[in-house]
Amino acid sequence: MEIAKHTDVLIVGAGPSGLMMAAQLLRFGIQPTIIDAKPGPDRNSKAIAVHARTLELLRQLGLADQLLADGFPAYGIQVHGRKKRKGRILFTDIDQPHTAFPFVLLVGQEKTEKLLIDRLTAHACPVSWATRLLSLRQDDRIATVEVLQNGGVQRWQCKWLIGADGANSTVRDCLKIHFEGKRYPGAFFLADVHITGIQNRLINFFLPQNSLLGIFPLAGEGRYRLVGMLPEKENRQTGSAINYTDIKPLVDEAVGFSLPVSQCHWISRFVVHRRMAEQFARQRCFLIGDAAHIHAPIGGQGMNSGIQDAVNLAWKLAGVISGRMVPRILHSYEWERMPVARSIIRVTDSAFGLGMRLRDWLSPLRDLLLTIGMRYIGRNPRLLQKLFDTAAQLAIHYRKAGLAVHHATGRRVQAGDRLPFLSVFDEKTKTQTDLHRWCEKPGFVLLLLGTISHHHLHIIGQWMRQKYPREMHLYYLPYSPRNQPVFDAFEIKPDGTKTVLIRPDMHIGYINDMLNVGLIDTYMEEVIGWKYFGNLPENP
Repeated sequence: MEIAKHTDVLIVGAGPSGLMMAAQLLRFGIQPTIIDAKPGPDRNSKAIAVHARTLELLRQLGLADQLLADGFPAYGIQVHGRKKRKGRILFTDIDQPHTAFPFVLLVGQEKTEKLLIDRLTAHACPVSWATRLLSLRQDDRIATVEVLQNGGVQRWQCKWLIGADGANSTVRDCLKIHFEGKRYPGAFFLADVHITGIQNRLINFFLPQNSLLGIFPLAGEGRYRLVGMLPEKENRQTGSAINYTDIKPLVDEAVGFSLPVSQCHWISRFVVHRRMAEQFARQRCFLIGDAAHIHAPIGGQGMNSGIQDAVNLAWKLAGVISGRMVPRILHSYEWERMPVARSIIRVTDSAFGLGMRLRDWLSPLRDLLLTIGMRYIGRNPRLLQKLFDTAAQLAIHYRKAGLAVHHATGRRVQAGDRLPFLSVFDEKTKTQTDLHRWCEKPGFVLLLLGTISHHHLHIIGQWMRQKYPREMHLYYLPYSPRNQPVFDAFEIKPDGTKTVLIRPDMHIGYINDMLNVGLIDTYMEEVIGWKYFGNLPENP
């Protein structure tokens, strides 16, 4: 069989993770091929929670405002026990949010996917729908696949392959990578409904005996998402369809009254697993999103984690394809993302267990602990901030993963951390902006803080144009009282300096209390594996 297609990167799966992977590669000038076995885009809402970190990454692409217009920002959570409300947490009580998005954006997954599909279409990178991966083999130079398209089998070749094809990943199966974990007992439902006469616009969780119900507000008057555990009799009918009448008794019992649902737009049953691939990469193939890890839906971490997988991998893979980075940089994808996946699985497993199948005598104790805990968190701004940052995936860091080099005395912000969201008065343009806005161009950002002479800035500019003409961008922030919070965050005295090298995914790679371009070159060459224009690129 002849080779029908050649491509640098083949992405299998056009869910949020695969689409973000394609959008990121396009940002760095790499044109991928993306396929999906479905006949077209999904019309159902599925995952609905878009967290602050995902919105920051979409903002970097210029897409956040469009998604915000389609969604509903939820600024708080209420938890109800068997008889009354146990506590409420309001994100509006956070004194100084660490993000431009101090809420959970509730928006259907189909709208997130459409936003990314439109971006791909605008850059002449359409999704090949109804194209199914059949087989995969690879060596150290190339991956060869067979796909079923238009009723015929074709053989394609690619230099790199991304498995973004979900929990039942064909890519993972072809690679024979174990997907270790377990299924939670019971079955669950998702339902998008219209509720009349209810104006509660917080996220609400109800914990009736041995069960769980979540009610999430959506954009549009009276639109809500219901998520809960099916009754025992429904658990045994895993293959059958369900309708709202099947779950109405459970919903009404959980909320304590007959919920006035006037219409059910969509309903589906599902089962919950916690699983993680034993490897996220093998030779020329990578797993991202649900193909690499799945976990309990508590906290809405799944889709957001997959999008971060894509952002973490894309800039590294683009660097290798362009010949700018040596292939060893790709090992850092596993080093950085596997510990994050383990942590999320551990936390969501514990939280999910609080509402599932507790013995009768433990439920009152759980309710008491929830009441005490939520009241304590709600009255403690620092704990509330920490809880939000964790749930919103703002606290994820890569300090110990190998690409982080910290040569500074301060410890509040360290190499490997997400770049803090800090308001900045730009002394050059005399406008108000923020550090994340300075990271919207693709590539690394060199942020210089403190007092630096015009002569030294000129030399640094020449050095950067010579060695990193399109791959690094320079921003200088001299000390001023208006920018005191930035200097406080990085622990810089008014007469001090700090060098901060920010990776393309807005994580900090290198920090130093002194400015030395030779040390930056050393970091780029020895840690990132950078190759300059004068060097002939290797054929990866």
